[in-house]
Amino acid sequence: MSNALHEPGLAVHVEDLTVSYHAKPVLWDIDFDVPPGVMAAIVGPNGAGKSTLIKSILGLVRPTAGHVRIHGRPYDSQRSHVGYVPQRSSVDWDFPTNALDVVTMGLYGHLGWLRRPGRNERDKAMHALTQVGMQDYADRQISQLSGGQQQRVFLARALVQEADVYFLDEPMAGVDATTERAIVDILRKLRDDGKTVIVVHHDLQTVQTYFDWMLILNVRVIAQGPVSEIYTPENLRKAYGGQIALLEGDATLGRDADGKVIPFEGQGKG
Repeated sequence: MSNALHEPGLAVHVEDLTVSYHAKPVLWDIDFDVPPGVMAAIVGPNGAGKSTLIKSILGLVRPTAGHVRIHGRPYDSQRSHVGYVPQRSSVDWDFPTNALDVVTMGLYGHLGWLRRPGRNERDKAMHALTQVGMQDYADRQISQLSGGQQQRVFLARALVQEADVYFLDEPMAGVDATTERAIVDILRKLRDDGKTVIVVHHDLQTVQTYFDWMLILNVRVIAQGPVSEIYTPENLRKAYGGQIALLEGDATLGRDADGKVIPFEGQGKG
């Protein structure tokens, strides 16, 4: 594969990406572009392929077709410039380690696995814990932390990598309102510092408040671009079908089988 720059002006460039499981397409012919320095949401219903898209970009899932570029180059050559926070439900939280060690693991890509982290690395990890308000829990076993605290620790592990592009898979799922606000504030600061932040997000009610760029996905790309242009009743109905009801143009809710309005949260994996 050529290492020639391809779309170097984009933080993320995905072209003609298709992913299939057992011959069934999970993502079909995806073109997805993210400019640098934005906070982007990936939204869509259950089974839309949101998590699969991130995993494909990161080389964790092998696509059937298509290619990915991070700042114009293949992911393998840009790995050290990318941070990743997986879904909390995909992590073994019973693993016997403390919060500081989890964050320090984020530096192994720079250290190499044969070199042990020293004082400098521990200081960087502690600084990242301080950024997410978890410095007092550095020695706490991760299994003893609440869900929101665990999520903050994993965010600190991504921060310590000092990446240019961050991918987060539903970081606000299952956390309390205080933790959600703290996470959003940290992500906004990353964006304001020129980083690119891409988030699989499940709560449509907060998209317009939190994000400035978005992709609406349901196996295929429904729409992408600035939130102010893309967040429309028409685009959301194309993705979610009859589940969508827009109230006064800015509050997006779902309806259950009986037609009762419910908060549009917990869209779940996809």
